[in-house]
Amino acid sequence: MNEIGIMQGRLSPPVAGRVQAFPWSSWEDEFTRARECGFDTIEWLFEEPRAVDNPLWSAPGRDRIRRRVADSGVSVRSVCADYFMTHPFFRVPDHERTRSVDVLETLIGHARSLGIRTILVPVLEGCEIRAAQEAIDLLKALRRPLGIAHDAAVTIALETELPSSEYRALVEDAGSPALGIYYDVGNAAAKGYDPVADLRALGPWLRGVHVKDRPRGGASVPLGQGDVDFAAFFSELAAVGYGGPLVVQAATGADYLGLSRGYSRLVRHHLHPHGGVAR
Repeated sequence: MNEIGIMQGRLSPPVAGRVQAFPWSSWEDEFTRARECGFDTIEWLFEEPRAVDNPLWSAPGRDRIRRRVADSGVSVRSVCADYFMTHPFFRVPDHERTRSVDVLETLIGHARSLGIRTILVPVLEGCEIRAAQEAIDLLKALRRPLGIAHDAAVTIALETELPSSEYRALVEDAGSPALGIYYDVGNAAAKGYDPVADLRALGPWLRGVHVKDRPRGGASVPLGQGDVDFAAFFSELAAVGYGGPLVVQAATGADYLGLSRGYSRLVRHHLHPHGGVAR
């Protein structure tokens, strides 16, 4: 049964000049807001600015997260590790790659202690794969973290903008059950891909889904205003048997709570015919 989630920061005032940012002054309040807006889970954001200050990174911070989960009934199932957008695993000197691997391994341990199941590692935009050797370098860097993740029952899920055949090959080449795919339907639509065909190709490796809307070649817009056919997309999600969380990462704005309530209703509307609503 799919839980419906929202990306951290979407339940707080937008930060000027940032598509998404950790809500430093309101992250605890977001648990209550998530519940009130109809969400079951929050996707945690771990990014470069002030990474060592992130509550996920310290024992006292993780205790605060546990308390908010217990008080609100809103879980944390996944981490969006945007940290690796600026600290990738390839096209960097060896010492930088080693540092990124160390951070990922530490993140796996922290995630496990909170019962987090999935760590999203972005491999897109400035850290996209541009050559075959870079895919090899990425998988080589992930070899040890994947072993640690497997033992911890945590999945590392790659988010890319590769065509589905290349996306699937990348994950298959790793040969690890701890590596999966985190699919963003809005980004796929913006690239001109067919999300339904993508799901048919990628379904067995699907470990996370971002619910977003974008027009082809354009930026993120409110759900329903872009080129994503959500009825077809959710129908195919059910057909491939995806039972994990569906995390809203849609456009936000001044009325961020109103938008969030609407997004929750839209996702539940599309899930209802397929019996996938968590509650």
